[in-house]
Amino acid sequence: MAVPLAIWLMLTAGGTTALLWSQAQSRAWLTQQFEVRLRQVGNFVSNYAADLIDRERAQARAMLADPVVSERDFVRAVGGFGYPAAVLIDSRGRLLHAVPPDPALTGRELVSTYEHLRIAARQGRPAVSSVVRSAVRDEPVVAFAVPFDTSSGRRVFSGAIPIASSPLSSYLATSWTVNGVRVQLTDPSGLIAASSRPVDPATPSLASDSPKLALALTRQESGRYRDGGRWWHYSSEHVPNTPWLLSATVPESALFASVRGNETAGRVAVVAASAVGLLVVAAAARGRRHRREQEASEQRFRMVFDYSRIGMLIADPQGRFSRVNPALGQMLGRAPDDLIGHEFTEFTHPDDIPSCLQVVNDCCAGRRNDFEMHKRYRHADGHYIEALVTSVLLREPDGHPRFFASQIIDVSERYALERIRDQQKAELAERAEQLQKANAQMADFITMLTHDVRQPLTGIVARGELLIDEWDELSDQDRTHYVRQMLAAGHRADQLISEILTLAQLDEGAIVARPVALDLSQAVPEAVAAQGLSPEQPINILAPDQAIALADPAHLQLILGNLVGNAIKYGAPPVTIRIVGNPRHVDIHVTDNGEGVPEAFVPHLFDRFARAETGVAVTKPGTGLGLYLVRQLAEAGGITVSYRPHQPNGSTFTLTVPRPPVRHVAEPLGADPRKGTPAVRKN
Repeated sequence: MAVPLAIWLMLTAGGTTALLWSQAQSRAWLTQQFEVRLRQVGNFVSNYAADLIDRERAQARAMLADPVVSERDFVRAVGGFGYPAAVLIDSRGRLLHAVPPDPALTGRELVSTYEHLRIAARQGRPAVSSVVRSAVRDEPVVAFAVPFDTSSGRRVFSGAIPIASSPLSSYLATSWTVNGVRVQLTDPSGLIAASSRPVDPATPSLASDSPKLALALTRQESGRYRDGGRWWHYSSEHVPNTPWLLSATVPESALFASVRGNETAGRVAVVAASAVGLLVVAAAARGRRHRREQEASEQRFRMVFDYSRIGMLIADPQGRFSRVNPALGQMLGRAPDDLIGHEFTEFTHPDDIPSCLQVVNDCCAGRRNDFEMHKRYRHADGHYIEALVTSVLLREPDGHPRFFASQIIDVSERYALERIRDQQKAELAERAEQLQKANAQMADFITMLTHDVRQPLTGIVARGELLIDEWDELSDQDRTHYVRQMLAAGHRADQLISEILTLAQLDEGAIVARPVALDLSQAVPEAVAAQGLSPEQPINILAPDQAIALADPAHLQLILGNLVGNAIKYGAPPVTIRIVGNPRHVDIHVTDNGEGVPEAFVPHLFDRFARAETGVAVTKPGTGLGLYLVRQLAEAGGITVSYRPHQPNGSTFTLTVPRPPVRHVAEPLGADPRKGTPAVRKN
């Protein structure tokens, strides 16, 4: 019994080790996904801080650079950001203005008290503060200090956000889908700058809020700790360009909830297999003890053979059945006696016969003694059964083959379930990829909303307040100038909202093209005229007398509006639209003479939220949605859009619009089919 027991112990130990390794891998993958999400949140926080500093610098240069800054201008600049507290200091660190105003602080030197103000004033670079007590509100805040140069020397504009109502706290509260996750931003001294949970403003420290986590973070950046009778997993990373440490912690019961069922099933399987193995060992020991009782053993064999629910057979070395048990006959839909004398190839799937003959020949040649293989048997009604065959070749004392003893297990249902499981796993992976892509698109969408949509609205509000407050002091020319700026910002906001609504409709599949036969020689000038371009922006339109094609009029107007707007915004005059007729389609070429699209950006030209990082695009505001919407709307209506450089410089976008089915349409008078339709110029 020693050898079977040793084998059983080895197999049990191996199965247990494999189970533990599999569970460790599953948990490691979930931990890795937790840390990946933490890095994504850290990148968002870093981008949020950088974007806020950039907007502060632009607002300060625009409204706080005069030699003398009025209290009204300072309050207006601060109101554009919604800061409850802010200060403006000179190059020597003295307070010029504060919100809320405090005459007692005016002129006081602050840089020796606040490190972030000292860095901005003395070193001339933006700084993000740790959690500090506000000089004007006496509450814990996080401040963003931005230096800027004026004719009166360097100044520093610093806005502060109370940690109790920080927008970063709102983001952290919704940044995770796993239940029970706690996320917090802490400064080098351990004070909490933002948290996914409410924090006591009187003692906003991590050591007070979560002492076990604070202690764990002093030892290593990630790991686990025990608190409240539960194990917690935590991870942390430093947020670039800030003094903050981003940390997140979650109960391991919540983090590993998705694999708990598999772990339990694995343990049950190992225990069951171990029990079965122990039974096999006991059976082997019993067989050894009763080796001399061959007659009783033969009787037991017959009983097992005849009454086993597993298909069993005995075949000669040529593969002819000499004995078949009832289970195998039932599996094949035939009486056991009807199978005796037949070769196994008569009931085997033709594609499986070569591999079966190969293993049988190997056994007969002495190259192996047994085999296990998957094969298909033909049922009496014609369908095939998937089976797992385990066979051993018994030999005569002189080594010659005697007969094959085989066991056949019907695994059709198991294989079908495995295929369904594999299909479900593939579908789940696909859904997870789609969800991750949707999350990435949502992050890009939120970033665009917080920057591009808010910027024109801030400009409208600021200039509107200026007109209301200083209407009598402003000249007519200045009033007209501010009104035009407000109109331009309003048009920009309206365009952004239109793009966002169109994007939402496209994502929901709510936009359906309804192409109709149009004369593009008339529809294109009408679409260009609908853009409301100023006389200083003429568009040259070269078109034949008639160019009939299939297009949705509303979509065509949106597409041309985007292409013409891009040509004027990023290109240079003259801007030309040329309509060229072909037998099966009509081409609309929109050409400008600007610097063109950077070559490296061309493959991403029609991508969602794509913006060139070089060239004239970096100097112009935009969302990166225009050309994406052009392609989506065009493809919805059967139109093809493409780009090519214009020689010697500039860009050409081409719309290929299909013609309607032609039965017997006469060519316009004077048209030469080989040369195309004569063109005329329209302005």
